[in-house]
Amino acid sequence: MILTLISQVKQRIDNSISAVVHKVIVIAVAIVCLLFAAAFGLVAAYYALVDSIGLRPIEAAGIVAGCLLGLALVVLAILPLAARTKSREAAAIAAPGEALALVDKGLSRATQRVGALPLVAIAFVSGFLATRR
Repeated sequence: MILTLISQVKQRIDNSISAVVHKVIVIAVAIVCLLFAAAFGLVAAYYALVDSIGLRPIEAAGIVAGCLLGLALVVLAILPLAARTKSREAAAIAAPGEALALVDKGLSRATQRVGALPLVAIAFVSGFLATRR
């Protein structure tokens, strides 16, 4: 019974890790595509300023750089507004309570599914094996 429980936990961990890896790969590919699109757009804007308007290359580069600087300043101005209002100290104080609540909830579910005696036996064996190392 303990081996099946351990194998189920291992399988769940493997499934969650593979799901996270897949999400990270998809997000990384999307970010790379976004960066290439942004670079292509900047080059196109530069050539549009040079060819259609007739600006000198240095002027067109200055305009593109100024627009990027303005965009960066807008993003930096909006970033604090989008941040959470909860301070780090409050989060640090609430974190142990939330962790204990999650552990208590998981322990009550495990007790309902498996029973109290097998859980005590598993805890005893785990503690014994942990002290042997």
